[in-house]
Amino acid sequence: MRESIFTGKIPISCPNEEIPWQMKCDIVRSDDEIEIRLIDTRDIFTFYFSTISPGDFYVMKREQDIIVDYERFVSILVKMFHSLHSGKLRGLFSKETNKFLFVEKDDFRNIIRLELKFSKPDETHYKMYLGDMIGRMESDNVRLIKENGMLRDKCKNGEKEVRDRIRYLEEEVSASQKKIDKLYKENEMLSENNNSRKEEVDRLSNRVYDLEKENGRLQYDLDKLKLQDVKNSGLVERAQEIEDENKTLKEELNTANGIIRKYNDDMAQMKSTINGNEEASKDLRLNNKKYKAEIEDLKKKMKGMEEKMKKMKEELKAKESRLKDLETENIGLVKKLENAQSVYSHFYNKNIENPTSLNYSDNESIFSIAPESSPH
Repeated sequence: MRESIFTGKIPISCPNEEIPWQMKCDIVRSDDEIEIRLIDTRDIFTFYFSTISPGDFYVMKREQDIIVDYERFVSILVKMFHSLHSGKLRGLFSKETNKFLFVEKDDFRNIIRLELKFSKPDETHYKMYLGDMIGRMESDNVRLIKENGMLRDKCKNGEKEVRDRIRYLEEEVSASQKKIDKLYKENEMLSENNNSRKEEVDRLSNRVYDLEKENGRLQYDLDKLKLQDVKNSGLVERAQEIEDENKTLKEELNTANGIIRKYNDDMAQMKSTINGNEEASKDLRLNNKKYKAEIEDLKKKMKGMEEKMKKMKEELKAKESRLKDLETENIGLVKKLENAQSVYSHFYNKNIENPTSLNYSDNESIFSIAPESSPH
């Protein structure tokens, strides 16, 4: 059974001008193979074909490092032709080698996704191609006949529905016209009633206006009476308040007199206290003068002691410098003594080695402590 799995026009790039920029692609699948046709859109009898069986696929798989199986390859191949149509991939066809390349566009370099080998058709392929075209035309014809019949039936049913719809709408229009006439009459009656009611409302409005004016006048008189009552009651309350304030002022006056008397007593007591404080202040001033004199004496004594301390420090420094000089002299004397001992040891050892070479008197000492002459 032969089945068409792809049909459509695809863009093609080819350096040869005989190949159009757009060709029709048909992919037909049978039980054991798929056949791809690239048909010239300017001449339907000029086409190229490629047949891929499972055996051909495995050879292609080994040559192009394809990693999917045959069934998966067929579906991917159809998607790649759709990608040519959408512009995701680019199709390159070489008339010299009859090879079709699926090229992926990239900024750095173009990547060849798949390579298909096409051939020119022979008589058998032309027959198959014409058979497919005739079969497709017959199936399209049958489909069109069915669609035409369906459209005719639909048109007949549509005409009937339109007539029924027109009749229904005419009835609706007549009923609506009757309703409109009835509503028009009711509207006239309502307009008359509205006018009469409007006149009644105007009359009542005038009456309300007169009543409001009368009410305002009465309200004004009532406010005047209330104001007079408020004034009278205010005078009585004011008199009572003045009397209460008078009593309060008298009480405050008595309280102020008591406070003044208390302040006078406090002032007298403070004066006596101030007199006593003046005498105590005189004593404090005398004591203060005495303490100041003592402080001056102590300051003078402290100053003399500081001068003595300063002199003692100077003497101590002089003694320390003298002590350092004595230590230096002591070190020099120690060195001289060491030199004398070394000279003494030298002559002593020399006399011990030659005892017969020297004659000493009884009163003459064998040893001499004269210092050795300094070496040159």
